[in-house]
Amino acid sequence: MKRMLTIELLELDDKISIELCDQQSPRTVRAIVDSLPISLTLNRWGDELYSDETSVKVGEENGTSAVDLFDVAFWPEGSAICLFYGYTPLSRQGKIIPYSNVNVVGRIKSKPNDIPGFLNSIEKTYIKPKTPLALL
Repeated sequence: MKRMLTIELLELDDKISIELCDQQSPRTVRAIVDSLPISLTLNRWGDELYSDETSVKVGEENGTSAVDLFDVAFWPEGSAICLFYGYTPLSRQGKIIPYSNVNVVGRIKSKPNDIPGFLNSIEKTYIKPKTPLALL
């Protein structure tokens, strides 16, 4: 199953389009879809955006310790949605390393031309003031 989701960034007149795919983590994708809409408050760790704890509760499923650029994952330890726009502070040797194992659930489909500028705008507009968003 593939399903398109959106995080609307109304204050920035932009959106993050995500395609969920249940090929790697079908139980996790089902749990996310069953929990929609999901209220998110974002955080930033390097070039990763991740949510505060969500209502989605699922354990590790085909967990991985490295992800690809533009992967979307679920972090079971923190019940968080993770968006990988680049390297985290743990990344090394050209590999994007999450804080701990994640379940890959999809890909970011809307890719900004200026990733650092995009992430800085998200941080200024949504992260620092803790402005909630919705995953629809």
